[in-house]
Amino acid sequence: MRIEFLSLEEEINPENDNVDVVLHLEDGREYTFVVATPNNIYRCMDSESIDHFFGVPPLFVRRLTRNNVELAVAALLKEPDWLEVYGTLQTLESE
Repeated sequence: MRIEFLSLEEEINPENDNVDVVLHLEDGREYTFVVATPNNIYRCMDSESIDHFFGVPPLFVRRLTRNNVELAVAALLKEPDWLEVYGTLQTLESE
């Protein structure tokens, strides 16, 4: 597997942020994920002045680092039913 961050890693706040990542599997499938820190959800609610949050469920990591994202995705792949809950399968256009 290969994980691609869709933002510059050096611009990510490891303590309070979220990022879109693409998981490239060996069989050609690609899934996109939102990976976030728990603190980031509070920041999102505070910035919107709301007391709730909903949307595509993020894959949570304690600190938003490449290593933690890779560990979280590897753990998720051991539970294949969860792949479709947290990730969105990208369809490839036919040529």
